[in-house]
Amino acid sequence: MKKARQAAQRKETKKKSFFIPVNIEQFVGFSFFILVLFLSVWVVIAVKNWVDNPERVVLSQLILTGDHDFTNEDDIRKAILELGLPNTYVAQNVDDIQQEIMRLPWIKQVSVRKQWPDRLIVNIVEYQPSYIWNDIFLLDKDAVIFSVPKERIKDVLLPKLFGPIGKEKLILETYHQLDDVSTKSANKDSTLLISEAIADERNAWQLVVKQCIKGFCVDNQNITLKLGREKIIERYTRLIRFFSDIQTGLLENERLAEVDLRYENGISVKKQKIEK
Repeated sequence: MKKARQAAQRKETKKKSFFIPVNIEQFVGFSFFILVLFLSVWVVIAVKNWVDNPERVVLSQLILTGDHDFTNEDDIRKAILELGLPNTYVAQNVDDIQQEIMRLPWIKQVSVRKQWPDRLIVNIVEYQPSYIWNDIFLLDKDAVIFSVPKERIKDVLLPKLFGPIGKEKLILETYHQLDDVSTKSANKDSTLLISEAIADERNAWQLVVKQCIKGFCVDNQNITLKLGREKIIERYTRLIRFFSDIQTGLLENERLAEVDLRYENGISVKKQKIEK
């Protein structure tokens, strides 16, 4: 009996000595696997956070929206570079960028916003030119003066207005009245088109008009009209009323070059021979 008990104890001891090393090995292996898994997850998260950090994300895309006939992406990039700012997502201050773009003289409104992760979206509203002012600047319909690089407006055909700086609105109002006279007196066969309007410091007016027949205007036969300082609209209306009679009095090889309307009773006409 005693021998049997001793044999059983030896057998149990052998079992313990056999299983203990196996359990430790499994534990060490499992712990190592958990450690590697944890480190892998940590590395992935750390790398992702580093990549997604707004302070490191570079603004690589510029999106230009709105009606922009004169503005291009190079103008915007140059404006941003003028600020000397880093080109990261966080570093770009949209208010500063907006103010810098507004320095472009043809920009009326601008809005700037960032779009994650790397876009800068700029919406442009430009002044719309309606007239050429003093052969240098442009004028919109509200008499706002602005400028655009000449190479960007070389194909734009607009009426020319000339006058003292500061009197743009007054000159534009008078021009509209004169243009209304032309429009209302036009018929299907003939009309006068005002191509230039000049007002000096004394508000003495002079127009350059061209006759348009059935929609076709002769560019090389401009007519200069001297209207003076008073009764400008009335004098222009009188010219249009008698224009066909004046034309009838011209010879076949003559054209009307200048009309002086500053007289109380009548007008002075200057003719010019047509070179063939």
